[in-house]
Amino acid sequence: MKKAMVILAMAAVFSWTQSLRAEFDCAKPVMTESGLVSGISEDHSCAWKGIPFAAAPVGDLRFKAPEPAPAWSGVRKAEKFGARCMQKGIFTLEVKHSKEGMSEDCLFLNVWRPRKDGTFPVMVWVHGGGYTGGASSTPMYWGDRLAEEGDVVLVSFNYRLNVFGFFSSPALRDEDPHHSTGNYGTLDQLAALAWVSRNISNFGGDPKNVTIFGESAGGFSICTLLATPLAKGLFQRAILESGGCIFTEELEKGYEIDRRLTETLGCQPDDLNCLRKIPAKTLLDKAETGMGGTGNMPHIDGYVLPDTPLAMLRAGNFNQVPFLAGSNRDEFAKAMKLQGKLRAVKPGDYEKALVERLKFSEAEARELAALYPLAEFDNRPVEAYGRMLGADAAMACPTYEGLLAASRHKTDTYYYRFDYDRMKYGKYLGAAHSLEIPFIFDSFDRLPNNLLYNDKNMGPAKELSKIIQGYWLNFAKTGNPNG
Repeated sequence: MKKAMVILAMAAVFSWTQSLRAEFDCAKPVMTESGLVSGISEDHSCAWKGIPFAAAPVGDLRFKAPEPAPAWSGVRKAEKFGARCMQKGIFTLEVKHSKEGMSEDCLFLNVWRPRKDGTFPVMVWVHGGGYTGGASSTPMYWGDRLAEEGDVVLVSFNYRLNVFGFFSSPALRDEDPHHSTGNYGTLDQLAALAWVSRNISNFGGDPKNVTIFGESAGGFSICTLLATPLAKGLFQRAILESGGCIFTEELEKGYEIDRRLTETLGCQPDDLNCLRKIPAKTLLDKAETGMGGTGNMPHIDGYVLPDTPLAMLRAGNFNQVPFLAGSNRDEFAKAMKLQGKLRAVKPGDYEKALVERLKFSEAEARELAALYPLAEFDNRPVEAYGRMLGADAAMACPTYEGLLAASRHKTDTYYYRFDYDRMKYGKYLGAAHSLEIPFIFDSFDRLPNNLLYNDKNMGPAKELSKIIQGYWLNFAKTGNPNG
C-alpha cells in the first residue's frame, strides 16, 4: 500500500513538473533580427508591445519605403505600445487619452501568444481609420484574449497614414529605385508582414500559417495586400471586414493634390530636401487629411499596384488564398438621418427624391424602389436611403464585388453579414460600421465598446462572440470558417 502511495505521489509530481514545462516563460527574452526583447504576462497570454519592425521614417527616410530597424544591444523592454502615427481631426480625441501619444517615429508592432507552450497559427490585424487615423494600440484591438481563447499568435502594427503614408510626387518617383511613390503606408504593411515571416517563429507562431485580417481602411488594405505582387508568400489566408477593392487612386490625381500642398509649404516640387525638413506637425496641419479624402489612399504606381485591386482580382493577378469577407447590415446607414432634406421626404415622394435629390435616373429610381421596398423600412424613405447608400453602396457592394472576383479563380471564398444591434443605443446605431470588432477581440469592456455594453446587455453579445470568434479562428487554422 505504501509503495502504491509513493508511486502515485511521484506520478503527481511528474505531471505537475511537466505542466510547468509546458508553459511558456513570458519574461524570457526573445530574439528578433534586431535584438532581444522582453515581454510581460497578461492573464493567460504573453505580450510584447512596441517592437520596431522598421527604422523611424523621419528626416531623410520621410516619403521613402521603410528601411530595416537598426539593431540594439542588450534586452529591449517591449512592455508598452509605441507611438501612434501622425493624425488629426476626430482621431486626436483618442490620441489625447492614450499614453503613447503620436509621432512620425511610429513603425511598431505588438505580439500576443498563449502562455501554453507550442507552435500556433498567426493572425495579423490591420487597423482601420480611413487611412488617416487609428492605431494598433486602440484598446478594442488588444490581442490578449483572442490569443488566449483561440490558441493563436496575434500581431498588430502601425503604418504611416494620411500625407505621411500616401504623399506622391514625380520627384519622389524619380528618386525611388522601383519608380514607386504614394504607397508608403502600404509598404509599411508589407514590411510588418515580412518581419512576421522572418521572426514570428521565435514567439511560437507558424510563419507558414498566417492570416491577415482588417476592418474599414484595414479591410481595403486586405484587398490591396491580396492584389500586390510584393505580398506573395507572406500570408496564407485573408479576412476582409467592411472594406472592398476599389479604394485606390491614379498617380496623376495624387500629384495634383500634393502639388498644391508643396506650394502651400513654400517648397519647390522637386525640392525633396525642403519637404523632408518641414516639421511633422506643420506638414500634418497643412495637408488635406480628411477621412476618405483624395490623396489619402494607395496609388496605382506600377510597382506596389500595377492596377486597381479589383481589376487585378478579376484578371486573376492576385495572391490566391482562401478569402473570407463581409460587412455590417447598417454601416453608415443611420447617419443618413442627419441630412434634413432626406429625413423630410414623405413616402409618396420616395422615388421622386431619388431622382431630384440623389440624381438617379427615373429607371434607376424605379429599380431601387423595387429592391428597397418601403414596407421593409417602416415606410420611412430615409431608412431605405440609408441602407441603399450608407450601407450597401458604401461597403456591402464593394466587399462583395471583391469576393466575387476572387471566387471566379478557384479561390475558396466565404461571405458573412453582421446584423447584431442589441447594444446600448442600438435603435439609433443599428449594426453600424466597426461594431463587429468587439465580437472578434472579446473587447466589450474596452474603449470605445464599453460605451455600448454593460452587465445588462453583455451576456447575449458574449454568447454570439464565441460563435463569431469560432468562425474567424476556424478560418485561420484551416481555411474554412465552418471548421
